[in-house]
Amino acid sequence: MSVTHISKIKAKYFGRLLTRQIASGRLLGNVSVIYERVPPHTQLPTIYHRRTTELIYCLRGTVTACLGGRRHRLRGGSLVILPPGVRHRFETKDGACECLSLFFPSLMISKKADIHKESR
Repeated sequence: MSVTHISKIKAKYFGRLLTRQIASGRLLGNVSVIYERVPPHTQLPTIYHRRTTELIYCLRGTVTACLGGRRHRLRGGSLVILPPGVRHRFETKDGACECLSLFFPSLMISKKADIHKESR
């Protein structure tokens, strides 16, 4: 059992994207949970996962999700499920957006992670 506050979990930055790995494979089986915060006026690069399914739950704020070539406006309460291979990126305007992402199989935040930038 564990009780903590999200701010006490070590942050890692990928450009302007802040992430905090809440749980990884050992705790939840083969699932990982990552908190993500996209600051205002940010456009993240297009990425995809070769083997990992991602479930994104928008906690608060608003973000435009570009998913497989289509744009979707997400806000608190929105849920997205991305199968492997779906190209995706996120953009914010005037406010930040906070999300929880669940990855299956588990995704460890590292240089060897199943996170691939789309080449232009």
